[in-house]
Amino acid sequence: MALKPLSCQNIYNNSMKLILVVGVLATILVASASAKSLDFSHDLDTANSYLEAPHHHQASSLHHHQSHSLHHHNRNRRLQRRDSNSKDGLHCNDVRGDFEAIDIPLPQHFNEKGAQCGGHCCTNSTENELKKIASADFERSLHHHTKSLRGVLESTAKHFQSYILDSTDQSGNRTINVFSQVYIRMLPLSRKLIEQLYSDIKSTIKATESTTSINTLEHNIHQFFVNLFPVAYHQVVHLDKQRYGELHEDYINCLKLTYDEIQPFGDIPTEISRNLRQSIQMVHILINALHQSAEVLGETDELYGAHLTESCQKHLLRMSYCPRCNGLQKTHVKTCYGYCVNVLRGCSAQYAGALDSHWSSVASGLENLMNVHMGADAGIVAAIKQLDVKLPDSIMKAMGNGPELEKTVKKACGTPKLLPSKEADNEIKKPISHYNKKLNPVEPELLHFSSTIDKSKDFYSNIVNNVCDDDEFQRNDRHCWIGDRISDYDQIVMTPGQDTQRYNPEVPYEPTSKPTKLHELLDKLLKIRKNLDTAMPSPPRTINDIQSDMAGHDDEGSGHITDDVDDEEYRLQGSGDGSGDGATSFPVDPRSDNNEDNEITPHESSNSPASTVSSAMSLVYLTCLLLVTHHTLLATIRFYKLNLN
Repeated sequence: MALKPLSCQNIYNNSMKLILVVGVLATILVASASAKSLDFSHDLDTANSYLEAPHHHQASSLHHHQSHSLHHHNRNRRLQRRDSNSKDGLHCNDVRGDFEAIDIPLPQHFNEKGAQCGGHCCTNSTENELKKIASADFERSLHHHTKSLRGVLESTAKHFQSYILDSTDQSGNRTINVFSQVYIRMLPLSRKLIEQLYSDIKSTIKATESTTSINTLEHNIHQFFVNLFPVAYHQVVHLDKQRYGELHEDYINCLKLTYDEIQPFGDIPTEISRNLRQSIQMVHILINALHQSAEVLGETDELYGAHLTESCQKHLLRMSYCPRCNGLQKTHVKTCYGYCVNVLRGCSAQYAGALDSHWSSVASGLENLMNVHMGADAGIVAAIKQLDVKLPDSIMKAMGNGPELEKTVKKACGTPKLLPSKEADNEIKKPISHYNKKLNPVEPELLHFSSTIDKSKDFYSNIVNNVCDDDEFQRNDRHCWIGDRISDYDQIVMTPGQDTQRYNPEVPYEPTSKPTKLHELLDKLLKIRKNLDTAMPSPPRTINDIQSDMAGHDDEGSGHITDDVDDEEYRLQGSGDGSGDGATSFPVDPRSDNNEDNEITPHESSNSPASTVSSAMSLVYLTCLLLVTHHTLLATIRFYKLNLN
């Protein structure tokens, strides 16, 4: 069947029909969208008129609805309060034993609700008593850890001095043992001199007045070698054909008078005197520094209880006893570790924060000086151990210069004339040696000090951690007491340092003028560190250098927050009221694990009704245009194909 040719008129008519159909469809879609838009606008206008229009009948209806709701709410609260009082009575009886253990009686009826803890188990007067107990507990906890470190310092001073004295005794025994084997002819006359020398050294070590005692020791060391010279010259250097005999007293006095000029033992006496002076002076400084550091710790303890702020006392109460005031037994709930750290760091910021860098500097100085004494060549241990080597060496030095020394002596004092000896050579007996005398086991204590003092550098930074590390606190901060209820503690746990405690979410630190006593303690620590530095073999440092180092240590403390952080903005991140002051409201039952839901406002769609209509119309027009173009193109192709045929 042949196709009927299409004319342009037919193409045009068909296209218009298609456009008309598409237009009708578009009109239907637009009308539907417009209807929805009108419905949405009507609903919006109705809501606005309900909320904003000052019509009398709407206001009256709203007032009636609110009154009915308030009446119903108050009635429910009275019923809940009645049931809660009954339940609270049971809970309070469960914790009655905890309060009786600290001599706090509970009433028989629990009608009054404490303002600070918000629980029915404690009245306002009970809370005030508990606040005092909580403050005393805090002070006692700090005393416990401070006392432990004080004990280490004081016992170390005692053990260290004992160790040095025993080392001195051992060195004296070794010296006598060497003389008894090598210089046996000298021993009867030199033994008393050696024993007196070591006795003088021990007296100087035990002396409390350093300068005078050390000056006296230097004189005694010099006198020891002066008195030793005639004995060494006669028994070792000058070998007379007569085997037996003693020097005349006048000749002995001549030798003593010429000692300084002759210097028979070379530089050894000067070296021994210099080493002992420096090392014993270091011993005095170290022992005094240990005692003085312990005194600073004890005096600091006295400051804590006397200067606790009201905010601190309130949070100590909340942390320690408010769970019991809400009927929560110790076995049922633990305080959050992070909450404990923030509260105690805020409470101790004024003193622990101020003393932290100064104490760390002193601890480093104590550690360094102890290491010098125990291990380095410049320490007292090395100086004492060298005595039993240096003293025999001095005799060897005189023997080495024997011929020259004899000429000098004969020139000054002449040829000695010997007196009959009081005892024959074969009567000289070898003394019993005490060389193997055992020392008291003090070295382990000194090694223990090295590890302890290293850890104590952060003593004031970590003293709070020592308290909160107890088993009574929930380490992971999950499902624990956060001050007013059981929940997860999600606040920032502040790092040590006064600067960071300004942003403490529980007990913010407010800088005030430092008490006079605190200034005195800081000055003591500065002087202790200065003395420790002067005792070190290295050149002494100035007080300005020490203060600069301490300031640098404080600034480099962990968690330092720069001043460009807005105080108020940071403080808003705190828990509870965040200010650390004022009463706390309790909108939820503290005994329940009721975390208030963080309301998240749903994201409103940006597609308004107007934009929906506009999008629909654009889609319809685009569809019409495509259909018309497609149909016209097909008709044109068919038309040309027919004409060609």
